[in-house]
Amino acid sequence: MSTSPSDLTLEETRTALYRKEISPREVAAGYLEAINRWEAALGAFVSLSEDRVLNVSRLVTDEFGRGVFRPLAGIGVSVKDNIDVAGLRTTAGSSWLNEQATDNAECWRRVELSGAVHIGKTNMHEFAYGATNVNHKAQTTRNPWDRRHISGGSSGGSAVSVAIGSCGASLGTDTGGSVRVPAALTGVTGFKPTLGRIPAAGVFPLSPACDTVGVISRTAAGCARVFRSLILHGELEHDDPWRLSLRGAHLGVVMSHVSRSSPAVSDAFRRALDAVEALGATVEPFELPHEEDARLSTGTIVQFEAAQVHRRWLHDRGEDYGDDVRARLEAGLTVSVRRYRAAKDDRSELAAKMLGSQSRFDAVIGPTVPITAPRIEACGLAQAADMQAALLANTYCFNVTGQPAISVPCGTASDGLPVGLQIAAAPGRDWDVLRIARALQRTTDWHRRRPSLEGLGR
Repeated sequence: MSTSPSDLTLEETRTALYRKEISPREVAAGYLEAINRWEAALGAFVSLSEDRVLNVSRLVTDEFGRGVFRPLAGIGVSVKDNIDVAGLRTTAGSSWLNEQATDNAECWRRVELSGAVHIGKTNMHEFAYGATNVNHKAQTTRNPWDRRHISGGSSGGSAVSVAIGSCGASLGTDTGGSVRVPAALTGVTGFKPTLGRIPAAGVFPLSPACDTVGVISRTAAGCARVFRSLILHGELEHDDPWRLSLRGAHLGVVMSHVSRSSPAVSDAFRRALDAVEALGATVEPFELPHEEDARLSTGTIVQFEAAQVHRRWLHDRGEDYGDDVRARLEAGLTVSVRRYRAAKDDRSELAAKMLGSQSRFDAVIGPTVPITAPRIEACGLAQAADMQAALLANTYCFNVTGQPAISVPCGTASDGLPVGLQIAAAPGRDWDVLRIARALQRTTDWHRRRPSLEGLGR
């Protein structure tokens, strides 16, 4: 095969393996080669599993020889470092938490059961409490399109590991946009399933009421393949009503997400909207009500729950936290139980109203992030609150409602950095979100554009 294994999508790799056009060992070597080329410049990984990669590739080769072909056999999957992998240490992006996991997180257990090859643990914003992946106490992950810019977070290392071709997919977590934001900023696809759809056992929590295990891959088809393993194949995708077109799909455009976006992002989104309409979809602008109130109530929930997770550590070793994360956690300590309970009630009421406003649509769409990836120096402590709000402005609402949502690449802005298009549907309609994204990616090439080492900047 003339194409490097690291240039293939998950589905292309799977097909090539099945047809014996490439061996599991060659795939594994391609992943490791990509890490060797990129890692020193970008810092996507906390730890690597080269021995595991080679051992599992040998196991998969043996299975193929016996006619056994598991759904993710030979596919490399990286894992965000707040997700336990037995025998490896979980740091959750901190400089001091370093506990060896005795068991696999349930999400990784299911993916490994499908034959996936563990590539390594990926870097993240400290304790998943930030959207930049500028980690002031540990390691900062840089954007492969220009290393002077952020990767986005908190699953930034996961997104970058996919963007550089070091794996076919990555498991991340999403509490306010932490899968979709870095996917959008690095030019890959990031899928957040319906809240509670994937078990969070073995995942270091940020906010148990809002945390969602998600998937990052080059394509929606790759995300769908991993999602199917995460749900243990118990709920298979039904016939695609749109197939190669979106004819008959009724999509709402969230105008607040368009209006708050920069001109460069808006231009890229509108070009993508033309492609959506060319596939036969009917699009209609609409306003999503109560976004700000819902964000505030859910933010209160996240603050309170995160502070409870870290209360003892904040008292004993507060100086070990990055200033941005410590400030957020300390703010959570001021939230009373009464205020927390009131916020949960408010969230339920507001989520119902937000979902009701979307009921006439098959799905709603808009820009994933209203800006392209900022420079790292623009994400210091003084700018942390404003940057956090800007990056999560369009994603947080779908964590309030628990809706499945996906970010797919929709081109690059005038600065050459990627832009994402977000698709969300009603809770439980995960496959609809994936099907719409797949239909768009079958007729566009934005997901095939790759960063290059020459474009890394200084």
